[in-house]
Amino acid sequence: KSISIDISVDDQMKLLQHSWSDMLVLDHMHQRMHNSLPDETTLPNGQKFDLLCLGLLGVPTLADHFNDLTAKLQDLKFDMTDYICVKFLLLLNPDVRGIMNRRHVQEGYDQVQHALMDYTVNCYPQIQDKFAKLLLVLPEIHQMASRGEDHLYHKHCNGGAPTQTLLMEMLHAKRK
Repeated sequence: KSISIDISVDDQMKLLQHSWSDMLVLDHMHQRMHNSLPDETTLPNGQKFDLLCLGLLGVPTLADHFNDLTAKLQDLKFDMTDYICVKFLLLLNPDVRGIMNRRHVQEGYDQVQHALMDYTVNCYPQIQDKFAKLLLVLPEIHQMASRGEDHLYHKHCNGGAPTQTLLMEMLHAKRK
């Protein structure tokens, strides 16, 4: 079943500015679960790169919460369809400030939510309340991403982070 949502470019930008960090955390969980993304990797120059810390937006104290949430998703047999739907649910937030056509965004959110519910009920009848449990993960992801954003913003304000980067532009756009 396909879902079609017509949202203006301006509203798309506002939605993306609001949800980029949530989607980054979700992407990192998905990559760890399905593509065996390691906690760290070694760059060609020999330097170690902490991928887990990157996924936590620089807040290593969130690692236990991140791993617990990843385990919760694994228990729910979190697959590619779940991932895509959850990602759109994070993006299509009708409560984002400044959206011009809130009704379109709400309709899109409702369509994705309905599709996810149909999918979980029909494809995973053995997992009790999979749909409801997936929805409960959304605020947990958002909380983790918000803590990471706060950390990055404070680091930036104290001169501990580069200024002219897309990441900093996204942080500032969200805080306007």
